[in-house]
Amino acid sequence: MQAAAVTRLLRVLGFNALAVALGIGAALGIIAAVGGDVWTALTSFLFLPLSDPYNIAEIFVRFIPLYTIGLGIGLALKAGLWNVGGEGQFLIGAVLAIAGAIYIQGLPPPLHLTVMLLLGALGGLLWIIPPAVLRARFGANEIVVTLLLNIVAIQFTLFALDGPIRGKASAGYMITDVLPEELRLPVLIPGTRLSIALIITLAIAVVMYLLVEKTPFGVHAKTVGESWETARYAGISIPKIIMTTMLVAGALGGLAGALHVTGVLHRFDAGQTSHGFGYLAIIVAMLGRKNMAGIGLAALFFAYIIIGAENMSRIIRIPFPIVYAMEGVMLAGVTLADYFLARRMG
Repeated sequence: MQAAAVTRLLRVLGFNALAVALGIGAALGIIAAVGGDVWTALTSFLFLPLSDPYNIAEIFVRFIPLYTIGLGIGLALKAGLWNVGGEGQFLIGAVLAIAGAIYIQGLPPPLHLTVMLLLGALGGLLWIIPPAVLRARFGANEIVVTLLLNIVAIQFTLFALDGPIRGKASAGYMITDVLPEELRLPVLIPGTRLSIALIITLAIAVVMYLLVEKTPFGVHAKTVGESWETARYAGISIPKIIMTTMLVAGALGGLAGALHVTGVLHRFDAGQTSHGFGYLAIIVAMLGRKNMAGIGLAALFFAYIIIGAENMSRIIRIPFPIVYAMEGVMLAGVTLADYFLARRMG
Protein backbone atom coordinates (compact mmCIF):
# COMPACT_ATOMS: atom_id res chain seq x y z
CA MET A 1 0.00 0.00 0.00
CA GLN A 2 2.84 2.36 0.88
CA ALA A 3 4.68 1.50 -2.34
CA ALA A 4 1.55 2.32 -4.36
CA ALA A 5 1.21 5.67 -2.58
CA VAL A 6 4.86 6.53 -3.25
CA THR A 7 4.47 5.55 -6.90
CA ARG A 8 1.38 7.74 -7.20
CA LEU A 9 3.18 10.69 -5.56
CA LEU A 10 6.19 10.35 -7.86
CA ARG A 11 3.90 10.16 -10.87
CA VAL A 12 2.05 13.31 -9.81
CA LEU A 13 5.32 15.16 -9.18
CA GLY A 14 6.70 13.99 -12.50
CA PHE A 15 3.71 15.16 -14.53
CA ASN A 16 3.60 18.51 -12.74
CA ALA A 17 7.37 19.03 -13.13
CA LEU A 18 7.00 18.34 -16.84
CA ALA A 19 4.19 20.92 -17.09
CA VAL A 20 6.32 23.56 -15.36
CA ALA A 21 9.38 22.71 -17.48
CA LEU A 22 7.29 23.10 -20.64
CA GLY A 23 6.21 26.58 -19.55
CA ILE A 24 9.76 27.71 -18.75
CA GLY A 25 11.03 26.13 -21.96
CA ALA A 26 8.38 27.94 -23.99
CA ALA A 27 9.39 31.30 -22.50
CA LEU A 28 13.10 30.67 -23.17
CA GLY A 29 12.26 29.54 -26.70
CA ILE A 30 10.41 32.79 -27.40
CA ILE A 31 13.31 34.78 -25.94
CA ALA A 32 15.75 32.95 -28.21
CA ALA A 33 13.47 33.52 -31.22
CA VAL A 34 13.43 37.29 -30.66
CA GLY A 35 17.22 37.41 -30.24
CA GLY A 36 17.39 37.63 -26.45
CA ASP A 37 20.21 36.31 -24.29
CA VAL A 38 18.84 32.97 -23.10
CA TRP A 39 21.60 32.29 -20.56
CA THR A 40 21.21 35.71 -18.90
CA ALA A 41 17.44 35.23 -18.93
CA LEU A 42 17.73 31.83 -17.27
CA THR A 43 20.21 32.87 -14.58
CA SER A 44 18.32 36.05 -13.68
CA PHE A 45 15.09 34.05 -13.61
CA LEU A 46 16.48 31.35 -11.31
CA PHE A 47 18.87 33.17 -8.96
CA LEU A 48 17.85 36.82 -8.55
CA PRO A 49 14.67 36.06 -6.55
CA LEU A 50 16.90 34.68 -3.78
CA SER A 51 19.67 37.26 -4.10
CA ASP A 52 18.69 39.60 -1.24
CA PRO A 53 16.14 39.99 1.59
CA TYR A 54 13.95 42.37 -0.41
CA ASN A 55 13.51 39.91 -3.31
CA ILE A 56 12.85 37.05 -0.90
CA ALA A 57 10.23 39.16 0.88
CA GLU A 58 8.65 39.98 -2.50
CA ILE A 59 8.22 36.26 -3.12
CA PHE A 60 6.06 36.09 0.01
CA VAL A 61 4.22 39.27 -1.00
CA ARG A 62 3.05 37.43 -4.15
CA PHE A 63 2.56 34.20 -2.19
CA ILE A 64 -0.11 35.74 0.05
CA PRO A 65 -2.80 36.46 -2.62
CA LEU A 66 -1.95 33.32 -4.59
CA TYR A 67 -2.35 31.10 -1.54
CA THR A 68 -5.41 32.90 -0.15
CA ILE A 69 -7.31 32.69 -3.45
CA GLY A 70 -5.88 29.24 -4.18
CA LEU A 71 -7.26 27.84 -0.92
CA GLY A 72 -10.77 28.79 -2.00
CA ILE A 73 -10.30 27.44 -5.51
CA GLY A 74 -8.89 24.21 -4.08
CA LEU A 75 -11.94 23.80 -1.83
CA ALA A 76 -14.24 24.34 -4.81
CA LEU A 77 -12.28 21.79 -6.85
CA LYS A 78 -12.75 19.29 -4.03
CA ALA A 79 -16.48 19.59 -4.65
CA GLY A 80 -16.04 19.35 -8.43
CA LEU A 81 -16.59 23.09 -8.95
CA TRP A 82 -14.53 25.73 -10.72
CA ASN A 83 -14.18 29.23 -9.34
CA VAL A 84 -12.63 31.13 -12.24
CA GLY A 85 -13.76 34.42 -10.70
CA GLY A 86 -10.93 34.94 -8.22
CA GLU A 87 -9.70 37.91 -10.23
CA GLY A 88 -13.02 39.73 -9.89
CA GLN A 89 -13.47 38.80 -6.25
CA PHE A 90 -9.98 40.15 -5.54
CA LEU A 91 -10.92 43.52 -7.09
CA ILE A 92 -14.22 43.77 -5.24
CA GLY A 93 -12.48 42.96 -1.97
CA ALA A 94 -9.90 45.69 -2.55
CA VAL A 95 -12.58 48.25 -3.44
CA LEU A 96 -14.71 47.51 -0.36
CA ALA A 97 -11.65 47.61 1.92
CA ILE A 98 -10.81 51.09 0.61
CA ALA A 99 -14.47 52.11 0.95
CA GLY A 100 -14.37 50.94 4.56
CA ALA A 101 -11.41 53.23 5.19
CA ILE A 102 -13.22 56.20 3.65
CA TYR A 103 -16.80 55.86 4.87
CA ILE A 104 -16.40 54.25 8.30
CA GLN A 105 -15.20 56.68 10.94
CA GLY A 106 -14.69 56.77 14.69
CA LEU A 107 -13.43 53.22 15.24
CA PRO A 108 -10.17 52.39 17.01
CA PRO A 109 -7.53 51.65 14.31
CA PRO A 110 -7.17 47.88 15.04
CA LEU A 111 -10.95 47.41 14.90
CA HIS A 112 -11.23 49.67 11.84
CA LEU A 113 -8.59 47.64 10.01
CA THR A 114 -10.36 44.41 10.97
CA VAL A 115 -13.64 45.77 9.61
CA MET A 116 -11.89 46.68 6.34
CA LEU A 117 -10.63 43.12 5.94
CA LEU A 118 -14.06 41.71 6.75
CA LEU A 119 -15.65 44.05 4.20
CA GLY A 120 -13.21 42.74 1.60
CA ALA A 121 -14.18 39.14 2.40
CA LEU A 122 -17.87 40.10 2.34
CA GLY A 123 -17.42 41.71 -1.06
CA GLY A 124 -15.94 38.54 -2.55
CA LEU A 125 -18.68 36.46 -0.95
CA LEU A 126 -21.45 38.68 -2.35
CA TRP A 127 -19.80 38.68 -5.77
CA ILE A 128 -19.89 34.89 -6.04
CA ILE A 129 -23.51 34.50 -4.90
CA PRO A 130 -25.03 34.78 -8.44
CA PRO A 131 -22.88 31.99 -9.99
CA ALA A 132 -23.29 29.88 -6.84
CA VAL A 133 -27.09 30.15 -6.92
CA LEU A 134 -27.22 29.58 -10.68
CA ARG A 135 -25.09 26.45 -10.30
CA ALA A 136 -26.88 25.06 -7.24
CA ARG A 137 -30.43 25.87 -8.35
CA PHE A 138 -30.35 25.68 -12.16
CA GLY A 139 -27.19 23.72 -12.98
CA ALA A 140 -25.61 26.64 -14.83
CA ASN A 141 -21.95 26.40 -15.81
CA GLU A 142 -20.08 28.18 -13.00
CA ILE A 143 -16.94 28.52 -15.15
CA VAL A 144 -18.70 30.77 -17.64
CA VAL A 145 -20.57 32.83 -15.03
CA THR A 146 -17.58 33.44 -12.73
CA LEU A 147 -15.37 34.26 -15.72
CA LEU A 148 -17.83 36.81 -17.11
CA LEU A 149 -18.22 38.41 -13.69
CA ASN A 150 -14.48 39.22 -13.79
CA ILE A 151 -15.23 41.65 -16.62
CA VAL A 152 -18.08 43.19 -14.64
CA ALA A 153 -15.78 43.50 -11.61
CA ILE A 154 -13.25 45.49 -13.65
CA GLN A 155 -15.95 47.90 -14.78
CA PHE A 156 -17.30 48.20 -11.24
CA THR A 157 -13.79 48.95 -9.97
CA LEU A 158 -13.28 51.65 -12.59
CA PHE A 159 -16.66 53.15 -11.67
CA ALA A 160 -15.69 53.19 -7.98
CA LEU A 161 -12.30 54.75 -8.75
CA ASP A 162 -14.00 57.42 -10.82
CA GLY A 163 -16.39 58.36 -8.03
CA PRO A 164 -17.11 56.76 -4.65
CA ILE A 165 -13.51 55.99 -3.66
CA ARG A 166 -11.59 58.52 -5.78
CA GLY A 167 -9.04 60.35 -3.70
CA LYS A 168 -9.33 64.01 -2.80
CA ALA A 169 -5.81 64.51 -4.15
CA SER A 170 -6.41 62.44 -7.29
CA ALA A 171 -5.91 65.42 -9.64
CA GLY A 172 -8.45 63.96 -12.07
CA TYR A 173 -6.93 60.47 -12.15
CA MET A 174 -8.78 57.32 -11.12
CA ILE A 175 -6.83 56.75 -7.94
CA THR A 176 -7.59 56.63 -4.23
CA ASP A 177 -5.84 58.51 -1.46
CA VAL A 178 -3.06 56.70 0.36
CA LEU A 179 -4.29 54.82 3.42
CA PRO A 180 -3.21 56.42 6.70
CA GLU A 181 -0.47 54.60 8.59
CA GLU A 182 -2.85 53.26 11.25
CA LEU A 183 -5.03 51.58 8.60
CA ARG A 184 -2.18 49.58 7.07
CA LEU A 185 -1.18 46.09 8.10
CA PRO A 186 2.07 46.20 10.13
CA VAL A 187 5.27 45.31 8.26
CA LEU A 188 6.96 42.06 9.27
CA ILE A 189 10.44 42.82 7.90
CA PRO A 190 11.57 46.48 7.92
CA GLY A 191 12.61 47.76 4.51
CA THR A 192 10.29 45.37 2.66
CA ARG A 193 6.59 45.23 1.74
CA LEU A 194 5.95 41.99 3.61
CA SER A 195 3.24 42.52 6.22
CA ILE A 196 1.41 40.42 8.80
CA ALA A 197 -0.93 39.47 5.96
CA LEU A 198 1.40 36.46 5.72
CA ILE A 199 0.45 35.37 9.25
CA ILE A 200 -3.25 35.88 8.48
CA THR A 201 -3.01 33.76 5.33
CA LEU A 202 -1.16 30.96 7.11
CA ALA A 203 -3.76 30.98 9.90
CA ILE A 204 -6.52 30.71 7.29
CA ALA A 205 -4.65 27.80 5.69
CA VAL A 206 -4.66 25.92 9.01
CA VAL A 207 -8.42 26.51 9.38
CA MET A 208 -9.02 25.37 5.80
CA TYR A 209 -6.95 22.23 6.35
CA LEU A 210 -8.96 21.34 9.45
CA LEU A 211 -12.22 22.09 7.62
CA VAL A 212 -11.35 19.90 4.63
CA GLU A 213 -9.54 17.04 6.36
CA LYS A 214 -11.06 16.83 9.84
CA THR A 215 -14.77 17.64 9.51
CA PRO A 216 -17.80 15.93 7.94
CA PHE A 217 -18.11 18.91 5.59
CA GLY A 218 -14.78 18.02 3.98
CA VAL A 219 -15.91 14.43 3.46
CA HIS A 220 -19.22 15.60 2.00
CA ALA A 221 -17.50 18.05 -0.38
CA LYS A 222 -15.15 15.33 -1.60
CA THR A 223 -18.07 12.93 -2.10
CA VAL A 224 -19.99 15.51 -4.14
CA GLY A 225 -16.87 16.15 -6.23
CA GLU A 226 -16.45 12.45 -6.97
CA SER A 227 -20.05 11.44 -7.62
CA TRP A 228 -23.38 13.22 -7.28
CA GLU A 229 -25.17 9.87 -7.28
CA THR A 230 -23.13 8.62 -4.34
CA ALA A 231 -23.69 11.92 -2.53
CA ARG A 232 -27.47 11.68 -3.01
CA TYR A 233 -27.45 8.07 -1.84
CA ALA A 234 -25.54 9.15 1.30
CA GLY A 235 -28.14 11.85 2.01
CA ILE A 236 -25.77 14.77 1.29
CA SER A 237 -27.40 18.03 0.18
CA ILE A 238 -25.61 18.83 -3.06
CA PRO A 239 -26.98 22.41 -3.35
CA LYS A 240 -25.83 23.11 0.21
CA ILE A 241 -22.30 21.87 -0.54
CA ILE A 242 -22.19 23.89 -3.77
CA MET A 243 -23.32 27.08 -2.04
CA THR A 244 -21.00 26.67 0.93
CA THR A 245 -17.85 25.87 -1.05
CA MET A 246 -18.46 28.66 -3.54
CA LEU A 247 -19.20 31.22 -0.82
CA VAL A 248 -16.01 30.31 1.05
CA ALA A 249 -14.04 30.55 -2.20
CA GLY A 250 -15.50 33.99 -2.95
CA ALA A 251 -14.85 35.25 0.57
CA LEU A 252 -11.20 34.18 0.35
CA GLY A 253 -10.85 35.89 -3.03
CA GLY A 254 -12.23 39.12 -1.59
CA LEU A 255 -10.05 38.84 1.51
CA ALA A 256 -6.98 38.46 -0.72
CA GLY A 257 -7.79 41.82 -2.33
CA ALA A 258 -8.28 43.48 1.06
CA LEU A 259 -4.99 42.04 2.37
CA HIS A 260 -3.12 43.24 -0.71
CA VAL A 261 -4.43 46.78 -0.57
CA THR A 262 -3.95 47.17 3.20
CA GLY A 263 -0.65 45.32 3.39
CA VAL A 264 1.14 46.16 0.14
CA LEU A 265 -0.38 48.83 -2.10
CA HIS A 266 -1.93 51.18 0.52
CA ARG A 267 -3.92 52.77 -2.31
CA PHE A 268 -5.70 51.62 -5.46
CA ASP A 269 -5.79 52.90 -9.03
CA ALA A 270 -6.95 51.93 -12.53
CA GLY A 271 -3.61 50.26 -13.25
CA GLN A 272 -4.27 47.71 -10.50
CA THR A 273 -7.25 46.05 -12.21
CA SER A 274 -5.30 43.17 -13.79
CA HIS A 275 -2.91 41.64 -11.27
CA GLY A 276 -3.61 38.15 -12.57
CA PHE A 277 -3.59 36.59 -9.10
CA GLY A 278 -7.05 35.08 -9.60
CA TYR A 279 -6.04 33.26 -12.78
CA LEU A 280 -2.65 32.14 -11.49
CA ALA A 281 -4.32 30.78 -8.37
CA ILE A 282 -6.16 28.29 -10.61
CA ILE A 283 -2.82 26.81 -11.71
CA VAL A 284 -1.67 26.90 -8.09
CA ALA A 285 -4.73 24.96 -6.90
CA MET A 286 -4.35 22.39 -9.67
CA LEU A 287 -0.62 22.03 -9.16
CA GLY A 288 -1.27 21.54 -5.44
CA ARG A 289 -3.72 18.76 -6.30
CA LYS A 290 -6.50 20.37 -4.23
CA ASN A 291 -4.49 19.66 -1.08
CA MET A 292 -4.31 22.65 1.28
CA ALA A 293 -0.61 22.11 2.08
CA GLY A 294 0.20 21.26 -1.54
CA ILE A 295 -1.48 24.47 -2.69
CA GLY A 296 0.79 26.38 -0.32
CA LEU A 297 3.91 24.85 -1.86
CA ALA A 298 2.58 25.53 -5.35
CA ALA A 299 1.77 29.15 -4.39
CA LEU A 300 5.31 29.63 -3.05
CA PHE A 301 6.77 28.15 -6.22
CA PHE A 302 4.67 30.38 -8.48
CA ALA A 303 5.48 33.45 -6.39
CA TYR A 304 9.14 32.59 -6.99
CA ILE A 305 8.43 32.30 -10.72
CA ILE A 306 6.70 35.70 -10.78
CA ILE A 307 9.65 37.47 -9.12
CA GLY A 308 12.09 35.61 -11.34
CA ALA A 309 10.10 36.57 -14.44
CA GLU A 310 9.93 40.22 -13.36
CA ASN A 311 13.71 40.30 -12.87
CA MET A 312 14.25 38.52 -16.20
CA SER A 313 11.95 40.94 -18.00
CA ARG A 314 13.75 43.94 -16.51
CA ILE A 315 17.32 42.77 -17.08
CA ILE A 316 17.09 41.53 -20.67
CA ARG A 317 14.28 43.97 -21.52
CA ILE A 318 11.76 41.56 -22.95
CA PRO A 319 8.01 42.25 -23.10
CA PHE A 320 6.29 40.98 -19.95
CA PRO A 321 3.54 39.23 -21.98
CA ILE A 322 6.14 36.53 -22.67
CA VAL A 323 5.73 35.63 -19.01
CA TYR A 324 1.97 35.31 -19.55
CA ALA A 325 2.69 32.89 -22.40
CA MET A 326 4.85 30.85 -20.05
CA GLU A 327 2.08 30.74 -17.45
CA GLY A 328 -0.46 29.76 -20.12
CA VAL A 329 1.65 26.81 -21.23
CA MET A 330 1.99 25.75 -17.58
CA LEU A 331 -1.79 25.90 -17.13
CA ALA A 332 -2.33 23.80 -20.25
CA GLY A 333 0.35 21.37 -19.07
CA VAL A 334 -1.12 21.01 -15.59
CA THR A 335 -4.59 20.46 -17.09
CA LEU A 336 -3.27 17.72 -19.39
CA ALA A 337 -1.35 16.20 -16.48
CA ASP A 338 -4.56 16.09 -14.46
CA TYR A 339 -6.33 14.35 -17.34
CA PHE A 340 -3.63 11.72 -17.88
CA LEU A 341 -3.28 11.08 -14.15
CA ALA A 342 -7.03 10.55 -13.86
CA ARG A 343 -6.93 8.03 -16.72
CA ARG A 344 -3.88 6.18 -15.40
CA MET A 345 -5.18 5.96 -11.85
CA GLY A 346 -8.79 5.25 -12.72
